[in-house]
Amino acid sequence: MDSLTDQVFYMNRYPTVGMVITSEGVVAIDGPMKPSDAIEWRDFIASKGPLRYHINTEHHQDHIASNWYLGGGTIISSEVTYSDFLTSLPSVEVAKERMLFYDPECGPLLDGYEIRWPDITFRSRMTLRLGGQTFHLIFSPGHTRGQTVVHAVEARVVFTADNITPGNYPFFHSAAVWEWFESLALLESLDVDWYVPGHGGPCRKDEIPRQRQRMFDVIGEVKKLKDLGLGREEVQERVNYIDRPGLEHPRVLGDRAYLLQKNGVGVVYDALGEHPSGQAG
Repeated sequence: MDSLTDQVFYMNRYPTVGMVITSEGVVAIDGPMKPSDAIEWRDFIASKGPLRYHINTEHHQDHIASNWYLGGGTIISSEVTYSDFLTSLPSVEVAKERMLFYDPECGPLLDGYEIRWPDITFRSRMTLRLGGQTFHLIFSPGHTRGQTVVHAVEARVVFTADNITPGNYPFFHSAAVWEWFESLALLESLDVDWYVPGHGGPCRKDEIPRQRQRMFDVIGEVKKLKDLGLGREEVQERVNYIDRPGLEHPRVLGDRAYLLQKNGVGVVYDALGEHPSGQAG
């Protein structure tokens, strides 16, 4: 475990997860994909205080699979994340299969496993006040259409989930493409010292322009090919950005990274037919 302050901790595994300690318990943000990591994270949380709230920032499997392992605490997500929950983990059987992929020795840890849903949902914003700490949960579509960022006000940190991935590739396979830029602008406006991303280590505000540029690079490449008259499937086959020098290939995903990239290129291709401000009327 690593710390940013005496109250803020994170674990940079798959994905990066975080927590804030208050005088009345712990607020946790997401959880690890691997059951062994999830149990380690659960025990660390318990060493700091009771888990009061556990926030799911998105519906992707790597952020929600460990809900069951973390046990107590009220789980919160956006309403959109709740509605998309089973699109990533459609059944207990699929969840177990995917956890075994990332953690081959975890078989004994899967006994009794269940998919645990959020208990409370919100639409636009939600504020938690616990033990002298204030947490603003903000609906911020981007990497997924139901994305949530968590602004821990007094701790001066924001947990961005996959809306920021320092030094890394943007995956668009579930993205709200144009809203993502709006969410980056929101993150840029916050008065914080640290940004804890969904993958990778904590970063400063100067990472946001780099994230925005990586997104522009991908969108620009897809647009160039589409403007040449190439169809959706042909563009999907041609665009490969996750292997570019200077970016970290998502090794933990294996070949699945290329499938997610391909699906994401298709999402960007379709978004180029929309007006960024949405449909008229």
